[in-house]
Amino acid sequence: MFNFFKKKATGIPVSDKVVIEETAKLDAILLACESDKKTAIIFWFDESLQQATTYWGNKIAESISLLTAREAATTRLDYQSIIFAEHYPLRAKEEELYHALKLDKVQVYSCLREPLFQQFGGDKIIQLMKQLGMKEDEVIEHSMISKSIQKAQEKIAAKLTIEQSARSQKDWLEKNISS
Repeated sequence: MFNFFKKKATGIPVSDKVVIEETAKLDAILLACESDKKTAIIFWFDESLQQATTYWGNKIAESISLLTAREAATTRLDYQSIIFAEHYPLRAKEEELYHALKLDKVQVYSCLREPLFQQFGGDKIIQLMKQLGMKEDEVIEHSMISKSIQKAQEKIAAKLTIEQSARSQKDWLEKNISS
């Protein structure tokens, strides 16, 4: 029959897990991987992957794969779970990879100090979260956060004329978004 009152499908559901500090994000990702040993962690930017690899050092189990989004798109992934270690500034590009990987749902870990969040008042959010008593390593997850990130990505897409590739989220924003 007709579905007048159902919500329109909005794509693959994304579960955003946000912390204040980058090291807390990396620790939270490792903690999530402990419960599922056959995990792939995907990074959108080479610099983020290098920073994580340096921070983790010898802490990573052999069964956990660290990949860039480029590698993930061209590799057959036989993992029980996939974790994204950051957002790409454009939602459409994320959705494209999610579909290519045939994902039913997506987990993305982010930190409020990432350049993407700084574009939309990340420092103010950090200050508010600290006033509310949030610890720097505390993970927050809510559909409002995911919606806010999606809206921020849409605003970035509206400003974009021609996309230029970059090695980091910060470089991408500097090259592609005119202030």
